[in-house]
Amino acid sequence: MTKTIFTVTAALAAGCALAQLSDDEALKAAKETLAKMTLEEKTQLLAGSGTMTLAAIPRVGINAEWTMSDNSSTVRPAMNRWDWGYPQPRSENTKLPSLSALAQTWDVEWARKHGETLGAEMRDRGVDELLGPGVNIMRTPLNGRNWEYLGEDPVLAAKLCVPMIKGVQSYDVAATVKHFCLNNQEWNRNHVDTHVDARTFNEIYLPAFKAAVQEGEALCVMTSYNKVDGIWASENKYNQRGILRDRWGFKGLIETDWGGQHSCDFAINNGGGIEMHWGQGIKYLYNPKEGKFPLAEAVRAGKVPEANVDEAALHTLYVMAKTGFLTGAPRKAGERNTPKHQQIARGEGADSIVLLRNAKGLLPLKTEGVKKVLVIGKGANDKQCGKGCSGEGNVPYEITLFAAVKKRFAEAEVKLMPFCAKMEIATTDTSNAAIAGGHVEQKTKVDYCDPAELKAAAEAADLVIVFTGTELGYQENMESESRDRVEFCLPPALQAAMHTILDWKLPNLVVVSRSGTPVGYTWTDKADTLVQTSYLGMEEGNSIVDVLVGDVNPSGKLAQSWPKAYADTAVAQCGTYNGQNVSYNERFYVGYRWFEHKKIEPLFPFGFGLSYTTFAYGDPSVVKTGDTWEISVPVTNTGKVPGREVVQIYAAYPGAKVERCEKELKGFAKTQLLGPGATETLKIKVTERDLAYWDDFTNRFTTDAGDYEFLVGASSVDIRGKMAVKVAGTTLYRD
Repeated sequence: MTKTIFTVTAALAAGCALAQLSDDEALKAAKETLAKMTLEEKTQLLAGSGTMTLAAIPRVGINAEWTMSDNSSTVRPAMNRWDWGYPQPRSENTKLPSLSALAQTWDVEWARKHGETLGAEMRDRGVDELLGPGVNIMRTPLNGRNWEYLGEDPVLAAKLCVPMIKGVQSYDVAATVKHFCLNNQEWNRNHVDTHVDARTFNEIYLPAFKAAVQEGEALCVMTSYNKVDGIWASENKYNQRGILRDRWGFKGLIETDWGGQHSCDFAINNGGGIEMHWGQGIKYLYNPKEGKFPLAEAVRAGKVPEANVDEAALHTLYVMAKTGFLTGAPRKAGERNTPKHQQIARGEGADSIVLLRNAKGLLPLKTEGVKKVLVIGKGANDKQCGKGCSGEGNVPYEITLFAAVKKRFAEAEVKLMPFCAKMEIATTDTSNAAIAGGHVEQKTKVDYCDPAELKAAAEAADLVIVFTGTELGYQENMESESRDRVEFCLPPALQAAMHTILDWKLPNLVVVSRSGTPVGYTWTDKADTLVQTSYLGMEEGNSIVDVLVGDVNPSGKLAQSWPKAYADTAVAQCGTYNGQNVSYNERFYVGYRWFEHKKIEPLFPFGFGLSYTTFAYGDPSVVKTGDTWEISVPVTNTGKVPGREVVQIYAAYPGAKVERCEKELKGFAKTQLLGPGATETLKIKVTERDLAYWDDFTNRFTTDAGDYEFLVGASSVDIRGKMAVKVAGTTLYRD
């Protein structure tokens, strides 16, 4: 212990902030502890001591259990040791917007605040590792976990996950990037075998993980459930050793998703790390309930070199040292459920909301003189924070849209009525959900309102808010871990009800759509006023109302292309979505890349979002220093109210020597709040490396010499300016 204390003291004297040891100092402390451990003690670091813990080993100075929390938008309540239940009373934490909402902010500052809030709340709860962020790319809109991820584009996901990770880890706790890799559906996720060509793998599905590890310095990586080319992700040597360790230099710990381990010796010999499961399900490396040490037995039987155990245990100790958990260094103090955190939740949520249509200028709403408000859709008062399996939380309060409308229109009569749609929802097999920790809410019917009664109430109201979309859960088209949505479209009866309501042509009607993924709507051409939101956490209602009444001018942009029909999507046209063997044969044509490649018009394009004001883009300019271009784009608020705008930079390849997409996002920036007439010049950097493609012949990223274009866009289809640039020579990159 004397050496460890000296190491920490020296680090603090050298100016390190609290527990943030350098890599060398953390590795030294980890090696000193490892040298004291028996083989059995090492294996205790490689499997959970409970559902969300690693064992305390007081003999070597690990005096407390390492604790985890499974979420990307809150600190989930503590779990029972041997199952997915919660000790009572449940702990409470702030619930932030989902990552699908964070993606729609297109704002790195919100990503940083999101991470810092989670880090502070973890420290206050005594939690050491956050099992997030999730950065899996949206390949199909049916994926039940799209709401937990950062959209369809690897650059957007990469640039937002990095500040979030840094924010989390600034509080001396660990962030875990997941699910590595090719976990782009929940359908049969525990068994499905995924296959992808090397170029698509490297250009679409790996960049966010690479950024998380190399730029965000994420301390942990969680492997996925699926197989990759016939080998379980938790046992895949090429991905775990070849990519994570050798190519990217990852020093942190690797752990399985819960129940994702399938062997003892094969996993550890192929770069595996910690086996996690729900308590008694742990069986391959260290079984705490039965006091067995299968991995130690495998070492003694000659099946596993002890050096492999040492390596994996050292990675775990390294993470413990980096956070101050191992060394006893003073860790940054935290806080939770504070007004500051609640305001962050509300503000982030409001800035994520996307205005899709405002054809007649109804928004922002005027609150004066409103005597009757009708809210249609019982989901407007259905709380979501406690749903979503690993995404669920327990909050001190939750503001629904209906509650927020009642508060904002306090002088008015505010009424909630269901849709005029008769629907029955059949009971679904929820066995997988139970295994994954889901808390199932069975639903067999939906409330129904007679159309004549609903129409009379709507015509008598000064304001009508229709709330539609999805909810979290395990039935029909709900979104959640462990299952995909059944259909792209909402149930026919609900679609018909929306047509009926919109055909009344009420001049004071606003449609609010909530979902974490694109949903099939057949009625949007009839909706003059349409707002899209994702799941916004405990302040959801306030965030939405802040936008509806104009306290916040909407500045969100879609983080995914919104198809007109499921048949338009790549997975539908290529027939590559199933529960057995999934070949990603649409290749790198994912999201907007696919729609442009096939000349298919989406319902709403990637990067799209309106405002209550208008913006003019000045002539862009570009200056190159070394291998980096700096693109300057003047943006002027030409409207009457303050607002913010997102400028997107895409690359095009007019002189390409290989097959390239029509355009690809390479960077973006968001203005500050600009008053009427104000101008801000955004500066966005793009490097020659950013223009690279994966060359299958050299197994290297390559930027060819030749002509390129930078496109300045307000969305992927709304291009406001073009600049031609040249690359003098071809460059091959190590990664």
